[in-house]
Amino acid sequence: FCQSNISLPGSSYRPGVKHFPLYDLYPKSMTEAIQEALLKFDEKMPGFVSHAGLLHGVETRTSAPVQIVRHFESMQAPKAEGLFPAGEGAGY
Repeated sequence: FCQSNISLPGSSYRPGVKHFPLYDLYPKSMTEAIQEALLKFDEKMPGFVSHAGLLHGVETRTSAPVQIVRHFESMQAPKAEGLFPAGEGAGY
């Protein structure tokens, strides 16, 4: 995201990931703000921004009327082993 690189590293996310140029989706000011924030975070935690990192999604501060189902005992999403839905965005 910081370098507009379309080559993706491997991911442990079983369904896989696909590249989408978020910098084409967002207004330029938002893209620049996200890039700046990531680079500032990397100054505090060197190595956070790297070619091995993936930005998997976008976190928002809004609510959605959606709840991702969880298995009662394992707390994992039944159709995505290893995914533990949690927090407001998952409906919990």
